[in-house]
Amino acid sequence: MRQAILTTMLISSLLMAGCGNNEAANGGAAATAETGQEASASPQATLEPTPDATAEPEAEATEQAPAETAAPEATEQASAAAGEPLRQTYFDKLDQIEVGLSDLEALSASGVMTDMKEAASKEHERWDKALNEIYQALQKQLPESEMAALKEEQLSWIKERDKAAEEAAAKYKGGTMEGLEYAATLASVTKDRCYKLVELYMK
Repeated sequence: MRQAILTTMLISSLLMAGCGNNEAANGGAAATAETGQEASASPQATLEPTPDATAEPEAEATEQAPAETAAPEATEQASAAAGEPLRQTYFDKLDQIEVGLSDLEALSASGVMTDMKEAASKEHERWDKALNEIYQALQKQLPESEMAALKEEQLSWIKERDKAAEEAAAKYKGGTMEGLEYAATLASVTKDRCYKLVELYMK
C-alpha cells in the first residue's frame, strides 16, 4: 500500500513538473513571437524614413536644374552684351534683305513706269529701315563720344545721299525716268551705307 501511494505521488510530481516545463516553453515561444513582431516592426520603421530621405535629394536636384539651364543663357547674354556676334549678325541680315528683293523683280521688269518706281521705292524703304536699325544698335554699343561723332557723320551722309539722288535724276530731268532714277539712287546709296556702318563700327 505504502509503495502504491509513493508510486502515485511520484507520478503526480513528474506530471506536474512536465506541465510546468510546457508552460515555460509556451511562454518562451510567446515571448519570442512578440519579440519577432517587434523585430519585424523595427525594419519597417527604418524603411519608412528612407523614401523621405530619397525624395529630399531629388527635390534639391530639381531645384538646381533651372540654374544649370540658365547658365548657357547667361553666357549668350554676356556675349551679346560684349557685341561679339553683332557684326556678323548684321551682315547676315543685310544679305537676307538683298536676297529678299527678288519679290520686287516682277515689278521692276514689268516695263510699266509706275511699277518700276514702286519697286525702287520699296527697295529704298527696306534699306532705310535696316539703316535705322543699325544706327539704333550702334547707339547702345558705342561710347558717347564716338556716337556723337557718328551722328555728325550721319547728318553729312544724308545730305550727300540726297545730292547724289538729285544729280542722278537730273540726267532725266522732265522725263519719265527722272523719278525712277531718284528712287533707285536713294536705294543704292542707302544699301552701301548700311554695309559701311556695319563694317566700320560694329564689333
